[in-house]
Amino acid sequence: MLMEDGCICGRAKKIARITGRSDDMLVIRGINVFPSQIEHVLLQIPEVGSQFMVYVDRINHLDEMTIDVEINREYFSGELADLSRIQKKVVKELRDTLELRTTVRLVEPGTLPRFEGKAKRVIDRRNGL
Repeated sequence: MLMEDGCICGRAKKIARITGRSDDMLVIRGINVFPSQIEHVLLQIPEVGSQFMVYVDRINHLDEMTIDVEINREYFSGELADLSRIQKKVVKELRDTLELRTTVRLVEPGTLPRFEGKAKRVIDRRNGL
């Protein structure tokens, strides 16, 4: 986007600060993580839905990422053994793809917020960021 006022020399227009997709990328313990990577992994697992929320916290000077994932209604039996198996599967797939340890919490279908337009799927609760 070009700004109204030109540069000091008068020969060119100034370009406004680029604010594209840089806000989508997270840096967690030195590893770049994009929400689209998380979504891609979750879409490959039939037991969970496509709705998720990412929470980033700083605990004891380390960045920690927690992902809330809606379970698919077809797989929502309420059995603790089934839920534990699904949770371990999601954690493993995310770790293999992101090369990062995450905490995954399975939530009931329909409990995470829905968005129109671009979804706000990341809540960064680190101080100063």
